[in-house]
Amino acid sequence: MVSYSPLIRRLLICSLTIVVSRAITSPLLTLFVSDKLDLNQQDVGLLLGIAVFVATLLSLYGGYIIDRFEKRRLLILAMLSSAIGLVLLTFAENLYLTMATLIVTETASSLFLIGSKAILSDNLPVGQRAKAFSLSYTLTNIGYAVGPMFGVLIAGSFTSAPFLVAAAIAFFSVFLLTGIPKEPARAPVAVQAQTFLKTLITLKNDRTLILFTAGCLLSTVVHGRFTFYLSQYLLVTSDAQHTMEIMAALLACNAISVIALQYQIGRFLKREHLRQWIVVGTGLFILGLIGFSLADSVVSWCVAMFIFTLGEIIIYPAEFLFVDTLAPGELRGSYYGAQNLAALGGALSPVICGFLLMHTPAPTMFYAMSALAALGGLLCFMSGRGKSIQQN
Repeated sequence: MVSYSPLIRRLLICSLTIVVSRAITSPLLTLFVSDKLDLNQQDVGLLLGIAVFVATLLSLYGGYIIDRFEKRRLLILAMLSSAIGLVLLTFAENLYLTMATLIVTETASSLFLIGSKAILSDNLPVGQRAKAFSLSYTLTNIGYAVGPMFGVLIAGSFTSAPFLVAAAIAFFSVFLLTGIPKEPARAPVAVQAQTFLKTLITLKNDRTLILFTAGCLLSTVVHGRFTFYLSQYLLVTSDAQHTMEIMAALLACNAISVIALQYQIGRFLKREHLRQWIVVGTGLFILGLIGFSLADSVVSWCVAMFIFTLGEIIIYPAEFLFVDTLAPGELRGSYYGAQNLAALGGALSPVICGFLLMHTPAPTMFYAMSALAALGGLLCFMSGRGKSIQQN
């Protein structure tokens, strides 16, 4: 990271601290909300699903806002909102306040993700962006590897402690983005004056973006929440103890693989060959899913997980870099906000897999997910045909 400017270095550190803040609460959120509001797990799942759905839709407008104002200040606002939302969550005693605070924290997270990607694109040469995206994702996985363990550890003394600590981390992260030079001059005023409606029309008319986002959504069904459907499958085909043992091994394998290989592989991604890289990543997803369907031991599960993770390592920066090639400089945030709608695929994943596990033989789930991965990869591949590579 030493080769990057102070803004980029601090932004990458913020990416890590914000992920740690979220990860601290991730294993405890459903239990905390359930105890607070006396809800069953189905209702808690519905509550969280609605919050994520609303926040994802709001991220489309968030991308537009990021294009209109100074990105660094908006990231600071997102971090402050996240901190306030986490604190308010500990005081929430009714369904509506809880829903509001969850939407605030989820929207703040989406805004930070979109804004940080836009800042990386704005402040790095074309050739360095794939490395930066890969490094950011590596730090994200480090945060998710460390955060949950820390959250469970501090929850033993006081149930609200993880949320208060997470809020403190988000708050103090603000100071990492203060005291550094402001961004370069903004886009021309005529572009800045473009309304949200006109921006939506611009996005709607970009057939490549729509096709690519549809492909990303299908791909996200496969990799966005893979821990959910793997645990669902294991609970159907084995007992709870075996499920916990396998999932612990798979999560460790996934985290170690991403941390060790993400940046190394990301360095080789080239804008001119993104379609081919996406095909390779999709193929690895399919091989990993087939491996899951055949796995009968911890070792075979971990081998399949490693292959699946290689696909994840390729797809994540390739998708961001592809959108970077599409987006005009003055609409970069809006394009990232539109592509972020693909996150809805992660919300659909447990629903689709739960239905398949109830009504078909268990391994069928993996073959259905393979078909979705193949279709998503095909849409992404087709979307790039004849599209020139922008050098903005």
